[in-house]
Amino acid sequence: MIKDYIAYLLSLESKGIKLGLERTEELLESCGNPQKNFKSIQVIGTNGKGSTSAMIANILKVSGYKVGLYTSPHLTTINERIRINGQSILNNDIIDFINQFQQSIEILNSSFFETMTALAVWYFNKEKVDIAILETGLGGRLDSITACDSNLLVCTSISKDHEHILGETVEEIAYEKICALKENMLCISINHRQSIKDVFTKQAQLVKSKIRYIENYGNNQFIKLNGTHQSENELLAITTIKQLTDFTINDNDIAEGLSSVIWPGRIQKIHNTPTIYYDVAHNHASFNSLCNYVETLKGTKILVIALQKHKNLHTVINKIESTFDQIIVTQTNIRNFVPAQDLETLFHFDKTTRIENTLEAIKVYKSANKTDIIVIAGSHYLGPIISKEFKISFENI
Repeated sequence: MIKDYIAYLLSLESKGIKLGLERTEELLESCGNPQKNFKSIQVIGTNGKGSTSAMIANILKVSGYKVGLYTSPHLTTINERIRINGQSILNNDIIDFINQFQQSIEILNSSFFETMTALAVWYFNKEKVDIAILETGLGGRLDSITACDSNLLVCTSISKDHEHILGETVEEIAYEKICALKENMLCISINHRQSIKDVFTKQAQLVKSKIRYIENYGNNQFIKLNGTHQSENELLAITTIKQLTDFTINDNDIAEGLSSVIWPGRIQKIHNTPTIYYDVAHNHASFNSLCNYVETLKGTKILVIALQKHKNLHTVINKIESTFDQIIVTQTNIRNFVPAQDLETLFHFDKTTRIENTLEAIKVYKSANKTDIIVIAGSHYLGPIISKEFKISFENI
């Protein structure tokens, strides 16, 4: 039975990405405007949104609060997108929501993400969360999460991604993101390059709001997530937590919350001997961070990569080639995937092998040396096959 409801939700993806807040606002209104009944934090940015959101949520959970966490995309099941204190939404709650509001969804012609956003805040309200952390899906100005009227805005790093929708330059992309900022709303942000800060300042002045930039991040203090880029996300999470004056959170809660945070698919070690990592890196900045981490490891380094369309890696190809001793290109076979044959053309050297069968590409670890380092990367859509092959769940954190 649940398969029918999940299939219905996934069928909404055929409507594509719909930018604009009006449909979400109307759908939320038909649900009784549940977003008005709890505090929430909206997280914008290009990379690090999910990790930062998970850190903030886990600190609050450790501090004794009931915390909603809405993220996207998922790795194996749509339930992962909506969690309370780390536990994914139950199927029965998804069924209840669709039974109550399917007519509104149909009348409004709501998209998949718009519907999932409404489901998330409806569920958080039903379960009476103290606060929710809402990760923006795409941009900010016209993203469904911006319709949820959050109390605080948090901004992670900004780089090129989804250029076909958000703009060709980082400044255009920054504008789309910072337009989530509303009147008298504080934005806590990493310390961007000046051209981005100029865009931010102009928008903040326009809506009479403030932006506070974090500074002086160095090595990770508490988190055990791999990659030096997580230091920036960690400090952003700490700064955000300390802004929540309505919540009682001490330094021990912060340390425990950060040290115990789990965020799957982010340079996540999923196997030993050989060592295998899974990372959802899919743009220049995230692959650059991944390569920086892999360069610190000893052993022959093998990359298994699959991408979706509209992911421009041209500026980081040389870095990838210099980091890995062998590159195996494959494909996800899920909508909008890049065929392995096309992906192969990105790379210039004789260490590249094409294996179109995804499972066969991943199974190269079975013939690898015990000291090899294997990285599977490029897409969230690799999640299901990785979960099945390595018998790991990404659902609860």
